[in-house]
Amino acid sequence: MTAVLDPAARATPTATEDAQPSIARVVARRTLLSATVLISALVGLGVIWVALFKVFDVNPLVGKTPGNVWDYLFTSAPTTRGIRPQSLSAEAARSELWGALGTTLVDAAIGFFTGLAIALVVAALFVLLPAVEFAFMPIAMLLRSVPLVAMAPVLLMMFTGKAAIAAIGAIVVLFPALVNIVIGLRSASPQSLDVVKVYGGSDRDALFRVRIPSALPHFFAAVRISVPGAVVGAMLAEWLSGSEGFGGLLNKYQGANKTGVWAIVVFSVVISIVLYEIATIIESAVLAQWGPNAGKR
Repeated sequence: MTAVLDPAARATPTATEDAQPSIARVVARRTLLSATVLISALVGLGVIWVALFKVFDVNPLVGKTPGNVWDYLFTSAPTTRGIRPQSLSAEAARSELWGALGTTLVDAAIGFFTGLAIALVVAALFVLLPAVEFAFMPIAMLLRSVPLVAMAPVLLMMFTGKAAIAAIGAIVVLFPALVNIVIGLRSASPQSLDVVKVYGGSDRDALFRVRIPSALPHFFAAVRISVPGAVVGAMLAEWLSGSEGFGGLLNKYQGANKTGVWAIVVFSVVISIVLYEIATIIESAVLAQWGPNAGKR
């Protein structure tokens, strides 16, 4: 008996040790792919940007090219007039944008995690208590159908400061995350759920042992969809409330600093792509650990 068990005992740590490099390789491969995607996306967007300006013959007083944005941020004395206000240096312009970016990221994180947490709790209640879905889903549909621009001023009157930003961001994140997570929780293998019941497990046991692992791909799909939305929601809240961040800078730059507006657009697009790719890297690491069939075996 001992001779039979010893090889299995020795094999267990070897399998664990082999799994870790595999996860590292998956993450490294995904990181390299994400960097390639980011560079390709920026180059592609730049080409489309310039091409559209030429096709539609956009007035240079209104539309700014990637070269204009570069001069705005990095050239001490731009050759094109009106690229940057005379009182604003390139260093000051960069500093202002970086400071606003930090504020917007904090605001976006507040809305993102608030909306995602609510979506997780509500999705679990939908699965455990179907009556909750019957009562709550019409409310969620109503929140989704009302344009955010129309709803945001009402929320700003109801809440103040970071609470208002969290409310707007949470609404942007809530519905797509809720739908994806509910679909994921219900995609659990019936056979695995039956095993839990056979061994005397409750619906809550099935939720944590089977449904949540099975929902991981859908959960990360919700995360990837929600990250850019959280950035947009934060900027909208800042713009309407006149607070700091990219939204506040948009209010400040309107009419007086058009290149600065285009620079904010570039920054927001880049940070949205970067956050999206970071989410894909985290997803790759988690799924490499749990496996694509988590909760189904």
